[in-house]
Amino acid sequence: EDGIRDKLVTGVQTCALPISKIYNYNSMDSIILNTSKREQVGRSASRNLRAKDLIPAVIYGQGESRICSVSRKDFEELRRSAAGGASLIELKEEGGATALTLIKDVQRHAITRQFLHIDFLEVAKDREFTTTVPVNLVGESIGVKQNDGILQQQITELTVRCKPADLPSAYELDISDLDLGDSLSIKDIGTESGVAVLQELELTVVSCVGSAHGRAEAEDESEDGEEGVDGEGDSVAEESSGEAGS
Repeated sequence: EDGIRDKLVTGVQTCALPISKIYNYNSMDSIILNTSKREQVGRSASRNLRAKDLIPAVIYGQGESRICSVSRKDFEELRRSAAGGASLIELKEEGGATALTLIKDVQRHAITRQFLHIDFLEVAKDREFTTTVPVNLVGESIGVKQNDGILQQQITELTVRCKPADLPSAYELDISDLDLGDSLSIKDIGTESGVAVLQELELTVVSCVGSAHGRAEAEDESEDGEEGVDGEGDSVAEESSGEAGS
């Protein structure tokens, strides 16, 4: 269907998530949603669901898949509740069965940004799986506060492998002592027991570089230089146009 995918997942049981409120987080930081089965599939059925404020979805399990839909209102509330963190979602089906899942794929309309489709990936409670966890910077860098530095965050999430019970919602990295010219790497993040980080520990997460004042001066000088070569730039553009047309 038309739209864009944030991530891609392959693999598919059939169910629907009616309009139901999202409620508490359990010990594994999972969000619980009630689900109900549905039988109709296809583009027309998906459009009908969206007209009812539902989003078509799929649960990808071990060797099987289930077609589902989720309330648009509840899904938006879910994303707000998760606040960008890594969250497990426990789907409760009509028969009493539950599925512990992660959101692996979200498809949105390219223009309206309306949610078009969601893929859930089922995970086993006793098995390790790989996912990403966001890295949030906390505190105010001394290099920014006192020395007019500029923060550059190179890594915004870590790729980790762990069991569902050990999954952190996010990592926090204190940058309060980060001075001008300093940097912090993955090894400076306090990881939890049972969680393996799959990236090199020496990779830089954030650095404090340059200065806002120095950058502003450099930009001013650059603008002054550009004003002196406007005619030369026009000439080059004209030559390129002439070559393209020949």
